[in-house]
Amino acid sequence: MGQTIRSRRLGSDLRQMRRGLNLTAEAVAEELGFSQSKMSRIEKGEVRVSRTDLKALLALYGVTDERQVAAYVETAKDARQQGWWIAYEDALPREYRDFIELEGAATGIRSFEGMVVPGLLQTPDYIRHITAASPAILPPGHADSLIKARQERQMILEAEEPPRFWGIVTEGALRQLVGGRDVMVEQLRHLKRMMERNNVTLQVLPFEAGAHAGSHSAYVIFDFPADASITCVANLTGTLFMDKPSEIAAFSGAFDNLRASALSPADSYARITAVMDELRQEQTDKRSSP
Repeated sequence: MGQTIRSRRLGSDLRQMRRGLNLTAEAVAEELGFSQSKMSRIEKGEVRVSRTDLKALLALYGVTDERQVAAYVETAKDARQQGWWIAYEDALPREYRDFIELEGAATGIRSFEGMVVPGLLQTPDYIRHITAASPAILPPGHADSLIKARQERQMILEAEEPPRFWGIVTEGALRQLVGGRDVMVEQLRHLKRMMERNNVTLQVLPFEAGAHAGSHSAYVIFDFPADASITCVANLTGTLFMDKPSEIAAFSGAFDNLRASALSPADSYARITAVMDELRQEQTDKRSSP
C-alpha cells in the first residue's frame, strides 16, 4: 500500500482538478515530463509528491491563489512526515505500519474479531502470549517491539479527540485461555473498563448466535471524515487493503449483520462478567483441589 491518508487526499484532489479540466493523465504527464506510472502513483497517493512537482501540477490546473497553493504545499509536507511507528521500522512489516497509519488517522474504527480480542483492547500480557504463539509473522527477535508498538497504538483511544471504536468479538475469543486463566481474567476486566469509555462500544457475538456474517475472516474498517473508508483483512502472510465502493459496502453490510446478531452492549458487558466469574471460580476450584 505504502501511502498515507494525506497522500490519498492530495492525490484525489489533484485527480479531480485534472478531470474538471477534461485533461487526461497521459496529457498531463507528457506536458510535465512525468512518466505514466509516476502520474498514476501521485493521484493514487502511493508516493509523496515533491514541492516542485506539486506546484507544477497546480499551475497547470490553474490554481494560482497563494493561500490555496500554500495549503496544498503544507498538505504535501505533512504527508512526508514520519509517524511514531518509524521507530519500529526494522521490526514491523511495511503493511503493518500502513495499518497503524490508517488507524491513527481514522475518526471511526469498526472491528470484527472471531479468534482474539481486538488489538486496541488487548492487555500487555495478552499481547505477549498472542505474539509468542505466532512467531512466523515477525522477524526473529522482534517480539518486544511488536508488544510496545501495539501498546502505543492503543493510546489513540485516550487521545484528546479519540476515534469512535466499535468492536464485535465472538464469545469463543473471550473463553480461549490465552496465557491461562489469570491473564484472561485481567483481559476481561480490561474490556469492561474500556467499555465504560464514551468512544468505545463492544458487542459479544454469543455461541447461541450460530452461523454468522463473520465466519470467513476478521477485519477492520477505517472511516475518515473526507475520504473513502478502507477495509483491512490480515492473514498469516500479509494484509489486504480494500477501498473500492463495492468492497466497503460488502464489509459494512456484514458488520451491520454482525451487530444485529450480537448481544447489546449492556448484555455484552454482562456476558463478559459472567465469563470472568466462571474463570475466577475455576481458579478457586483448582487452588482448593488436592
